[in-house]
Parts: sequence; structure tokens; C-alpha cells
Amino acid sequence: MFTATLIASLLAIASASAHTITLRNNCAFGVGMTLSNFPNTGVPYTGAPIPDIPAGGSFNLVVPKGWDGRICDRPPNSGCQNNCFGGIAFGEAACSMTEWNFDSSNINGNTDYDISNIQGFSVAQQIIAPDGNSVICTNVNCPCNEAYRPGDTSGTCGGTGPVDQATRVGPSGDYTVVYCP
Repeated sequence: MFTATLIASLLAIASASAHTITLRNNCAFGVGMTLSNFPNTGVPYTGAPIPDIPAGGSFNLVVPKGWDGRICDRPPNSGCQNNCFGGIAFGEAACSMTEWNFDSSNINGNTDYDISNIQGFSVAQQIIAPDGNSVICTNVNCPCNEAYRPGDTSGTCGGTGPVDQATRVGPSGDYTVVYCP
């Protein structure tokens, strides 16, 4: 009895210290996936590589508390395997990504997240936060308050707005990314 209680307690602690990001593919095509720990400032994800997600499929990715990183669409010839760099800035196929900073002490333990098309737009995406708020980008011309624009490394919408207006702050918890929302 003691062993079963101990195991249950340890599992509860482990699950409380991790976050699940559900990757759901509503596209009529498969979506290639790459995970990066870039900018390498948080607790690294050390699990298995994310599998490609077939049309209509989903995958639950469990990242550790304090994880900072990127989840990228990996189209053929994108080069996005290298920390999600590649894409149009390197003369390769575009690759959309989501960026994460879980449990940040800079924002009272909350999570900031965004959709980035800086490496180019390759797939429509939506991020749904645990509080029900969401951000969505369905085409290359998304508004700057929904996603970073292709090639805009300044994060200012080509100099027309404030820095990082595409970034959202949400509660620490479990998130969902929908491809082709």
C-alpha cells in the first residue's frame, strides 16, 4: 500500500512540474515537426523527437517546467532542423514556428508564447492558452499583433509598431497548438 501511494505521489509531483502542449493537425496534409531548446536559457527538453503529425492526427508533447524553446513546422528543404533556423533568411523553404517561455520569473511565473513567421510562413497556426485566450495566424499577411512577420527580425512589424506585439502572456499550464485551424 505504501509503495502504491508513494508512486502516485511522485507521479502527481512530476505532472505538476511539467506542461503538455497538444499539437493537433487539422490540415489535409501531414505536418513535419522540429523542437528546439533555443534560446537555451530555460530547462531543456530532453525527450524523444516530436514525430511528424499526419493529417487529422495529434500528439501530446510534455515539456518540463521552465522550458523555453520553439516548435517548428518542418517542410521539405526548409533547413529548420537547426534550432528552427533556416527558412527564407537562409534561402530555404519557409517554416512557421511557435515560441515558448514557460513559468518565467520575469512575468510572475506565467508563460509567454507567440507565433513566428520570421523564417517564413508555411502553415496556419493557432495557440490556445489554458485560460481560453488564443492567437491565430492563417496566412502570410497576419496582423502584427497575431504573429511576427516573415523576415522581420526587429519584431516591430517592419518598424511600424512596438517591439514584440505578437507575444502573449498566459497562465502556466497546458496549451494547444492547432495546425490549419
